Amino acid sequence: MIARPWTDDLSKCRNTCVASYFSRLGGSLNNTDDYLCFYCQTEDNFCLYGVFEPHNGLEAARFIMQRMAAEILFPPPSADQHNLMATTIIYSDEEIRDRLRNAFVSVEKAYIENYDGMIAERTSLQYQLQTLNEAQNRDTILARLKEIDQHLSGGATVVIALVHNNKLFVANVGETRALLCRTDDNSVLRVVQLTVDHSLNNEDELLRLSQLGLDVNKLRNAQYLGNQTGTRCLGNYLVKGLYKAFPNISAAASEPVVAAPEIHGPITLDESCRFLVLVSAGVFKRIQETKGSSEQTNKELAQIIVENFRKQTDFRRVSQSVLEEIEEEFVSYCVKNSLTPKSNTHVSLLIRNFNFLPPAEDTNPIPKNPSVRFNPIVQSKSNTLLNEIDSEVYSSGTNEGTNDSMADTNRSMESSSDIYPSGRLYEKDKKIKGYVDFSCYYENVAKARRNGNLPDFIK
Repeated sequence: MIARPWTDDLSKCRNTCVASYFSRLGGSLNNTDDYLCFYCQTEDNFCLYGVFEPHNGLEAARFIMQRMAAEILFPPPSADQHNLMATTIIYSDEEIRDRLRNAFVSVEKAYIENYDGMIAERTSLQYQLQTLNEAQNRDTILARLKEIDQHLSGGATVVIALVHNNKLFVANVGETRALLCRTDDNSVLRVVQLTVDHSLNNEDELLRLSQLGLDVNKLRNAQYLGNQTGTRCLGNYLVKGLYKAFPNISAAASEPVVAAPEIHGPITLDESCRFLVLVSAGVFKRIQETKGSSEQTNKELAQIIVENFRKQTDFRRVSQSVLEEIEEEFVSYCVKNSLTPKSNTHVSLLIRNFNFLPPAEDTNPIPKNPSVRFNPIVQSKSNTLLNEIDSEVYSSGTNEGTNDSMADTNRSMESSSDIYPSGRLYEKDKKIKGYVDFSCYYENVAKARRNGNLPDFIK
């Protein structure tokens, strides 16, 4: 029996709903209460959220999840004399970023220490293989080595969101995503990906790997780094400390798969911020597979969420109903095309409502059918406008940098959404007030008419 994680005892954020499941193969949806996520709120209104997508089993992912919560909420006194549970303490933006960065470093170190015994045993068994001749003992050693490698290959990709003093900070490794859904001046709901996908489709990551001496063209074609597809994760010692055992990455000058997070923020949470989504890669990859395109995946997911906001009377059921809808469509697609989905895929979705729906603390009930409108025409925006949107979203009103990464070529910017929130309908047929002043033109025409030199074609 698996021990209940201590993170279940944290005070839950009432404005958050979560859901997770293991993928099904023609059977019923396998829901699970073993959520690889947390969503807590401290007494001084710190809010911490995390989603963890396991690699090769749940054991390492559970360890990483629980240790991550401990490192962020209760940092070592030597590193910080205060903790996030303390009251009347205001942390600077840089202190928050350092807290997140140090947490990832500490969790990775703790993971290695947790498996020190197995790593030492593996080294000893490999030495014995070189000296033993008995076939029976060799088979026993090989079986044990396979078992150890199964444990050492466990890991997780992670996305963390922290809200402090009305500011949002996000950190991630891997392809787990954080999406912020906010309205623009025309009340159009826009979807902005706050995280970076650490994959072999990311040009920045390919550049980093090429600087280690790897052939990125081969990696791009293979879409694998050792035993995984991502370029960053927590855990998975096999592809880190033992990366020389994998032919396609053995030439690297140092470990090609790293645990360093990308950190974004602060992002000021104003009234335009509607809801936050933390989602594992399995969710949006299902949408990509079904739709046949990856360009509008974030917008597709946001639209499904808004539709379920409207349909569900219980906010706590929204995440589950969204995953069920995505899974149903994905399984139907696989059956229609005679495809077999990958087994044992753990999928998680966390939605943090800001003000798309009334907060949970409000006494007024959530309306049964929140009014939303969908525009079938998706407008295309120029790169200049996308950059303006990107700059606005990541601006915190200060001169401090908001992104630990200098370049982010893999962020998916959904330029225009077709979702209009309740109470602020956009009048698409409304005339735009004139903004060009023609008074100078009319003055010159009047002057020319008085002087008698007005051209004949001007009346």
